[in-house]
Amino acid sequence: MSNEVSLRRTESGSYHFLIRRVHSLLGLLPIGIFLIFHMFLNLSARFGPEQYDKVIQTMQSVPGIFLIEIIVIFVPIIFHAVYGSWVVYTGQSNVLRYQYARNWFYIIQRISGIYTLIFVIIHVLALRFGEANFAGMQNAIANPWGLIFYVLGIVLAIFHFTNGLWAFAITWGITVGPRAQQIWTYACFAVFVLMTVIGLLDLTSFM
Repeated sequence: MSNEVSLRRTESGSYHFLIRRVHSLLGLLPIGIFLIFHMFLNLSARFGPEQYDKVIQTMQSVPGIFLIEIIVIFVPIIFHAVYGSWVVYTGQSNVLRYQYARNWFYIIQRISGIYTLIFVIIHVLALRFGEANFAGMQNAIANPWGLIFYVLGIVLAIFHFTNGLWAFAITWGITVGPRAQQIWTYACFAVFVLMTVIGLLDLTSFM
């Protein structure tokens, strides 16, 4: 009987280990890559409404774009969000007992994940069923609450990605020692700063 219980625990552990790796991988490919692509694409707004609308129309005219979005973007996001929500629900934080930076990052990662999910849903629905153009984005941040919502959405989405990038290297055995992890921390912070600057430049283009 004990052997059966042990076998079930081993199988369960292997299953969750695999799911965790897939979850981590999807955070980088394709979700993270799409985030970076989306931010650089939005830089076209700095050249004016006509240029931005032209870029958006070009993207929307790609044959089979909706099917590509479902397979490459929406399905991975749904899986990542569902498993991430389960991790948030079952996770336990010791930030009040051990106030290390990584413990705070653990909390912020979960908060940023929930906020980013809400942000993406609202943003996608607004674009799909509203104005998917320069004017639509301009209207979305025309009031202070909309602007705050988008600023937080951009910053927290980037934090979630870059902090997940840090965890990805550990999950996949890339950074195995303290020194490697410290160097990777600096690298991820640099990516966070760079992407945040680009993201906020995107946003100010619509103001």
